[in-house]
Amino acid sequence: MTVYQLKNDFLTIQVKSLGAEIISIKNTEDTEFMWQANPNVWGRHAPVLFPIVGRLQDNHYYLDDKEYHMTQHGFARDEEFSLDSQTDSKLVLSLMTNGESFAKYPYHFKLRIVYQLVKDTLQVSYLVDSLEESKDMYFSIGAHPGFSVPFEEGLKYEDYNINVEPTETRTLIPINGNTGNVDLNNESKVENQSFPLTHEAFAKDAIVYRLNEPAEVTIASDKSEHRVILDTGNAKFFGMWSAYPTEGNFMCIEPWWGIADKDDTDNQFKTKYGINKLAPQKQFEAYFSISIK
Repeated sequence: MTVYQLKNDFLTIQVKSLGAEIISIKNTEDTEFMWQANPNVWGRHAPVLFPIVGRLQDNHYYLDDKEYHMTQHGFARDEEFSLDSQTDSKLVLSLMTNGESFAKYPYHFKLRIVYQLVKDTLQVSYLVDSLEESKDMYFSIGAHPGFSVPFEEGLKYEDYNINVEPTETRTLIPINGNTGNVDLNNESKVENQSFPLTHEAFAKDAIVYRLNEPAEVTIASDKSEHRVILDTGNAKFFGMWSAYPTEGNFMCIEPWWGIADKDDTDNQFKTKYGINKLAPQKQFEAYFSISIK
């Protein structure tokens, strides 16, 4: 495993080759904004979710009359990525089909993760290339960055708020706590998605919304000048999550291009709720950004 660093006049970023995962975001004051993967609470920093987001019903799916098995969030987060290119402010890592991945996911693909620093913002792109010659490729992809809260000494978790802008009515998609599936039968309309940050807010698992337009999700406190802003880019959904009942001082903001299985799934991958279809030899681009103020 290799750790890569990007740096400009505002931020220093570290990304590890295992999973192409962001492991550190620091400002010029050396303040760490990324959760440091306490294995007793949640042992990851910012995993890349591919080729599924969330859980499959019973960890399996069917494709062209054959059964395949895959665990939560897919395999990319545990794969070693190769270096495509690096400058002081831009890093490109890639993952291609291999024997183990093909046994779980029978498509030929190339996944590139692009990290680029622009002033106080980390721009992130996920480029999915189909290497198939004649058949469509089906997949989901998502981000799962966890931010350390509080951002500075003397403050506590409950001093922070989550603000979602612009303020508009969005569809809340509940998670079935027994299965990890999405419960589309109990969707509801929520006028304002902002809330005070508490551990109990995640007692029913992730808080998930459907997106029609980009949103800015901010972690901020009236007692601090620092804040984190995640722009959801072209994501279809976004989730907010932290560990419960085991409590950790972190908050995940997750832009997704896909979602967990629904409760009444038939486990057919091509008709999976929220799945993306990519034509042969074509590219899909997902993007979002993280700003540190």
